[in-house]
Amino acid sequence: MKSTKSILISVVALLGVSSLCCAKELAGVTIEEVVTVSPGGEPLRLKGAAIKSNARQAIYVGGLYLQDEAQKAKTVEDIVSSEGAKRFVLYCQNSTIKPEALIRALNLGITANHTEEELNELEPMVKQFNQIWSEEIHQGDKVWIDFLPGEGTQISINGEAKGLIPGKTFYDAFLKTWLGSKPLNASMKKQILGS
Repeated sequence: MKSTKSILISVVALLGVSSLCCAKELAGVTIEEVVTVSPGGEPLRLKGAAIKSNARQAIYVGGLYLQDEAQKAKTVEDIVSSEGAKRFVLYCQNSTIKPEALIRALNLGITANHTEEELNELEPMVKQFNQIWSEEIHQGDKVWIDFLPGEGTQISINGEAKGLIPGKTFYDAFLKTWLGSKPLNASMKKQILGS
């Protein structure tokens, strides 16, 4: 017969496993609370998620995953500058998102949150990023924009890798389009930060 202590340990272990499997629903999208960006990688936890709507219709749901250490960050700059893996997700809820609309929005966000000198450094990376978006994003599609330490920014659509931008500079710039002083959507920024 199991001792009370061993039963308690088993229960705690079960609770730990179940917490990794938890998910939340937002605008009909099931968002995992915990993910990993590479096999055997450190778990990333959902910082926050938000809905981008137009005329009361959800266009997409976005969310940000961070390592536990980055979750404790007190400022946006601390989140952006953290060296660990990160994932930004976009779940398409509209019928389609045209590539030119996505490129235009992200380019505006990068331009608004960087100096001219920074933009000059980012220019070749932004061009590479823009070239990845050659197809429409359809309803139900999942876009992952991951930071892989030692590698760079990896873009995947429905789990299929589409491109890698080396280094960390671009990912920092990408995050600032959502979390910077002039975000693409101030309401989404607040929800993504969980504030």
